[in-house]
Amino acid sequence: MTDDARDAQAALAARNDSAATPDAHRAFARIYDRHCAVVRALCLRHLPTDTDADDALQETFLRGFRLLHELSDPDGLRPWLYAIARNVCAERRRSAARRNRHEQAAAEERIVMSGLASTNHSPHTARRETPVPDAAEKSEVLSRLTAALDELPDDERLAIHLYYLEPDPVAAAGASLGISRSGFYKLLSRARDHLASILGPVAP
Repeated sequence: MTDDARDAQAALAARNDSAATPDAHRAFARIYDRHCAVVRALCLRHLPTDTDADDALQETFLRGFRLLHELSDPDGLRPWLYAIARNVCAERRRSAARRNRHEQAAAEERIVMSGLASTNHSPHTARRETPVPDAAEKSEVLSRLTAALDELPDDERLAIHLYYLEPDPVAAAGASLGISRSGFYKLLSRARDHLASILGPVAP
């Protein structure tokens, strides 16, 4: 029996007696010590920064400890951990991509401009007509916008997120907020008005 198999079985046995006992932690700590360097290198290969890799490393081993009962072959612990690490990295890349899409859409839409806050302005027309800011302006807008979004009530903030992130925001709003199409656009308009009042005028 390999060291990995012995430690995996010891950790699982200790957990079965009493969840997360010191013996379980010690056994899994030995697993961490043996594999953390390679797992971190794997994470760094799939993620852009050392900080991202360190976060993914910790998440990989936390998830591994929680899911240890699902390991069918203790001798296969190493590839099992690597598979968890790849899944963690993939999830983090998808999450980062969603944030980037949100930020890009928010900047390009220039929600802070008074025209976009008007209830008489079609949101789809505004989306086509809004100019794209340059890099410096985008950075300033995003910084202010992020802070302002945090001040909105939950339903208004969610309406804005749904509009810019969901392919079918009306259906998503119906599922998450229980409102109709007209109710969604009323809420979206109110959210934009509220957001514009927080941010104040911004020159085009």
